[in-house]
Amino acid sequence: MYFSTKITPSIAPFSERVEQLRRLVREADYVLIGAGAGLTTAAGLDYAGEDFRREFSEWIARYRFTDLYTAGFYPFETEEERWAYWAKHIWFARYRTGALPLYKELLEVVREKDYFVLTTNVDAQFEMAGFAAERIFATQGDYAFFQPASGEPKELYNNREWVERVLPEIRDCRISSEMVPHTPDGEPVAAV
Repeated sequence: MYFSTKITPSIAPFSERVEQLRRLVREADYVLIGAGAGLTTAAGLDYAGEDFRREFSEWIARYRFTDLYTAGFYPFETEEERWAYWAKHIWFARYRTGALPLYKELLEVVREKDYFVLTTNVDAQFEMAGFAAERIFATQGDYAFFQPASGEPKELYNNREWVERVLPEIRDCRISSEMVPHTPDGEPVAAV
């Protein structure tokens, strides 16, 4: 069913806009949630803020990183540098915070509805907050997984244990060659 409604302008008080959203969700038969990086930023994970500057100070000094997003494209000279950075990046964006309150609040708004989430976020905030995994399509994947860099076989490998083992071993923005991640068969991996 398609319907049109007059939406409160963005200049209206925030509380008024939130209440209108709650009313519209109550009246809806289905809810489609589309979310990108802005939702996680609004929830408190700032890819260029104080937390980033504190946690990545060594990388900022060495590589002149300005934010977590663009740092992900840096052409590291060695696999040891690249994977030291990615261990920290994955921890920072996926494991460090757990479910953020804004995502939990959003779930409470739609919990009793037939909802579906379409997101470009790779931080799994929806799932961590309690949204049903089968109702989430994360188009760009989830930082919690590695996959074979070749794409074959089509398997995913949870990386939390690797991240937790590597973080305390990072020295001078590097890890040892032995810590560079591989599949159980010894193939190079890529972050999903």
